[in-house]
Amino acid sequence: MEICKLEHIHKDYRMGEIVTPLKDVCLSVNSGDFIAIEGPSGIGKSTLLYVMGTLLQSDEGTYTFGGKDVSGFSDAEKSEFRAKKIGFLFQDSTMIQALTLRENLIFTQGVGGKKDPRKVDELLYQFGLEDRADFFPHQLSGGQRRRAMAARALIHHPSLILADEPTNDLDEHWSEAVIRILKEQTEKGTAVIMVTHNSRWAAVATRRMRLEDGILTDIDEYGRKHT
Repeated sequence: MEICKLEHIHKDYRMGEIVTPLKDVCLSVNSGDFIAIEGPSGIGKSTLLYVMGTLLQSDEGTYTFGGKDVSGFSDAEKSEFRAKKIGFLFQDSTMIQALTLRENLIFTQGVGGKKDPRKVDELLYQFGLEDRADFFPHQLSGGQRRRAMAARALIHHPSLILADEPTNDLDEHWSEAVIRILKEQTEKGTAVIMVTHNSRWAAVATRRMRLEDGILTDIDEYGRKHT
C-alpha cells in the first residue's frame, strides 16, 4: 500500500548564488519499505527529509500522503499531520529541557494521540534507558540522547519514520540495535527512510538510493546507479 509520493520535487536555496539540492525528485514509498539514501555530505539528503516531514516547502512539485496533497496544508494542519503520521530521528532534534526523559516521551505521545505510560516504559527498556527515565536531557550522554530520539520517533506508531544518520554518537552495540529496531518497524508496516553514510547499514535496507547533483536514483549492492 502506498503511503506517500513525491512527484517532480524541486528546491532552490539562494545563498549569494542559487543552489539546487533537489531537481525533479520522484519517489513512491509503500508500507513496510526500508529505503536508505546515500550521497556526499551537503548534497541535499537532509533537505529531502525536511520536505517529506513538511518542515520545508518545495518550490515545485507535489507531495501526497495517504492520497492527500499535504503541501497545501495550513501550518496547523501540518503540525497535526507531523504529530500523528511522522516519526523524526534528526541530528538536530532536541528535547524539552525542563522535562525528564520519561516526561518528554509522554508529552510527545500525548501530542500525537492517547497517552500510554506502558508503551513509554517499553521503549525506555528497549533502548536501554530505563535507568535514565528521570534524568533531564542535559544529564544524558550524546549516545543516550540519540537513543532517546529514536524512542521518541517510535512513540506514536508513525506511518513513516524519517531518520537522518540515526547511528551517529552510538557505539557498535547500539548502532546495531537501532538499525534492528527500525527494521522491525517496517515489518509492522511502518515505512523508514534513512539517510546514512554507512554502507553496512544501507545494505540492511530493502531499497538503496543515491542523491547527487539534485537527482535521486536507485543503486544496487555494488554502488551502481540505475535510472
